[in-house]
Amino acid sequence: MTSHRSTAFYFILLLALVFMLFSLVSCSGGIDTDEAKAFIGDFFEAVADGDYEKAETFLHPERSSDLDMFFSAVESSEGLDFQEGIVIEKYVGFSYTYYSTVIGGSAYELTMETKVGEREVVFVIEIVQNDNGYGIYHLDIEP
Repeated sequence: MTSHRSTAFYFILLLALVFMLFSLVSCSGGIDTDEAKAFIGDFFEAVADGDYEKAETFLHPERSSDLDMFFSAVESSEGLDFQEGIVIEKYVGFSYTYYSTVIGGSAYELTMETKVGEREVVFVIEIVQNDNGYGIYHLDIEP
């Protein structure tokens, strides 16, 4: 009877340890909300300054792009002037994936209502952190 209690005790102890391990793993790594917001704020500042070379350093290494051409095309087609500034009015959506097999890492997507000059513009930005680097993986602008 004592051995049955010992076995049950060790089984419960093992389950508790496994649960604690999963809890610790789920809290470590990944992309922090404040870090993501600051990262995007710095990216917007570089775009507003017209420093597209600096802005491109915020892109994920797997997603390089000519941001000067991209933002010039958006300005031309939508009548926007990003040099008037990009002010985040509020965050309206967050999506977080601790690990995605598609990208081989963590993803954090933020949806923001912004002001570009006097115009309201919605930005959707996905930040990815994986073995290949950290940075903006997807950028969508909805004027």
